[in-house]
Formats: sequence, structure tokens, C-alpha cells
Amino acid sequence: MALSEAQIQRYSRQILLKDVGGRGQEALLKGGAKLEGDGPAVLTAAAYLAGGGTSVMGSEEPLCPASAGFLIASEDVGRPVAEVLARVLPDVNPDAAISREGGRIAELPAAWNGAAPWVALGGDGTRGAVVFRGPQGCVWCFGETVRNLGTPPMGVLGVALGALGALVFQRLQLGMGPELGGRWLAGPGRVLEMELHRCAKCREAK
Repeated sequence: MALSEAQIQRYSRQILLKDVGGRGQEALLKGGAKLEGDGPAVLTAAAYLAGGGTSVMGSEEPLCPASAGFLIASEDVGRPVAEVLARVLPDVNPDAAISREGGRIAELPAAWNGAAPWVALGGDGTRGAVVFRGPQGCVWCFGETVRNLGTPPMGVLGVALGALGALVFQRLQLGMGPELGGRWLAGPGRVLEMELHRCAKCREAK
């Protein structure tokens, strides 16, 4: 797809990045993200992905009181995530409101299916966690790692986790970085490598 004049202006900052450029921005616009969850992590990820041009679709689960923030108003609590995002995202970016097939970004616990990229947002009680899988990443190693994590943090750390998750998702959309991995978020700006739980087949292959 060719970028329109309005899109070139809208995404000029991203297009100037050498790792994105015009072709990369076209790839972000072609992709979509299905969201699962209603906390600050996944809703922050939704805002960042939408701002970058990725189509975002929410789930039918109701928004909880902790969802209220810069994207969600207090009167939206109890309404389905999909309904509220469909209303507010066109104001963030009209390109993000167009429904497109894509990957999945979800707060744990979550079910995983469909095409990658997959990005899981979780935690261990003190840190946030992002576990990711591209199309070639091992499904079983992803599942083993995710199974050992709990729900994502709330508050400021949850917001920072959502921003990191959106960045990881975009990198996978652009074919950048490893096909499988994980990162700990020990605090805003403190990102550490995560050791994955390998499946039996991948352990044998080593």
C-alpha cells in the first residue's frame, strides 16, 4: 500500500527512523493487533500501537475500575473493551480504527491462538514481564515461559510495561529482533534480559 500525503505527514517522525522508513510504516499500517485484557498495560499498548498506525481491536470483556486513565473515562467502566476502543481510537488515529487481521497482545492470564506476533504482558509480583514470539518462534517455549508468570503490574509500572510491549510488537511486525524472547521491566527504563523456559525439544536441540 502506498502512503497518502496525510499519512506521510502523520507518521513523519517514524518514517525518519532508519529502522522504519516508508516501507516499514506501510508494514505497520497493514498489520493488526487483537488485545486481550483491560488493565493499564494492555490499554497503554493499545494507545501506542494506534498512534503508530497499527489497527487495534479489543475483546468483549468489561473494563474494570483500574482501566480508567488517559484513554478510558471513568464512565466507560463496565463496558466492553472492544466497544470503548472502537469509539476512542479514531480520535487517536483514524488508521487504527480500521479492522485488520494481525497478531495478539494480551495481559496474563490469556489464551493464545492465531497468527504471530504474540506479546504477553505479565509479572512476578515485583517486576513487569514481556514475552514475545514471532512467526518462527517456538510455540511451546513461549507457552512454558508464559505459564510461569502472573498478572502484569498496575500503576506506573503497568503503563511502562504497556509501552514496552507495544514497541516489541512493532519490532516483530517489522521483522526486527529475535523470533522468541523475554524482557523484565524492573522499573520505568530498567529493562533486563529474561531467561526463557525451554521446551523439551528445544533443550534437546541444544
